[in-house]
Amino acid sequence: MTEKNIHHTPVMLQEVLNSLPANPKIIVDWTLWHGWHTSNMLKLFPTIQKLYWFDLDPNIFKETKEKLRPEFGNQIDFQNKSYTEIQSVLWDEKADFLLVDLWVNLEHFKDWNRGFSTNIDGKLDMRFDNTNGKSAYDIVNTYPVPELTKIFTDYAEFTPKKSEEIAKKIVETRKNKKVETTFQLKFLLNELGLGQKACAVIFQAFRIETNKEIDNVKMLLGEIPNVLSVWWRCGIITFHSLEDRLVKQWFKTLAETWNFWLVYKKAVQPTYTEIQQNRPSRSAKYRVIEKII
Repeated sequence: MTEKNIHHTPVMLQEVLNSLPANPKIIVDWTLWHGWHTSNMLKLFPTIQKLYWFDLDPNIFKETKEKLRPEFGNQIDFQNKSYTEIQSVLWDEKADFLLVDLWVNLEHFKDWNRGFSTNIDGKLDMRFDNTNGKSAYDIVNTYPVPELTKIFTDYAEFTPKKSEEIAKKIVETRKNKKVETTFQLKFLLNELGLGQKACAVIFQAFRIETNKEIDNVKMLLGEIPNVLSVWWRCGIITFHSLEDRLVKQWFKTLAETWNFWLVYKKAVQPTYTEIQQNRPSRSAKYRVIEKII
């Protein structure tokens, strides 16, 4: 069950609005969540003719579509798909502004049935689209030691030695009984001496593997030159170092081609006031690039 009165606050809303180019006509919001960035862009920029938005979670998609359709239904093209399918949706259209918010929705952490949180006991799932694909339960209970070790090394940034130790513990444990719930996984990690912060990082690593998040970000970055109009922009909000390093390096590579320029030399981060009001925003970084040729 999801806790009631959950409010997913948009991160750096004003900074996003300030980064839009003048008079945009076609917008892509690659991670809609509850539509706060989308609705504010549509209200502030009357020149927008069409806004494509994507959200993979079927529940959030349905809820947000019902909320936005009465006021913005004529302008929004609703897509219950991954942002990796952008090329097949836009076809030969080019976007004037692409917004990518890579934050995990707060609802995911508060819903015991989704398995994202170390603080709520529930079944291991961790899929953004919990109707399709391999779950965290499948990964925890089927991946061999080398594959688990790679997850913890690449996505949790543990040493190879520590990663292998965790992987062997999981494999040894599941021989007797499957690891089915979040608390069972957390208890197993606690037995290795891992505290709350380390457990959260391990959970994040499983979530990244479950949803192929890093692979998808790489695919997304590769599509930017193909779907962006000349003299228009792409802004990406990241929430952990793995994502930010990818975005930072790819934007730098694009800028070195002279076909793009960095709108901000350094990542924009939330203000002190925003962090005090919305603690999960403290790790956010916003980078913007513009296509000039």
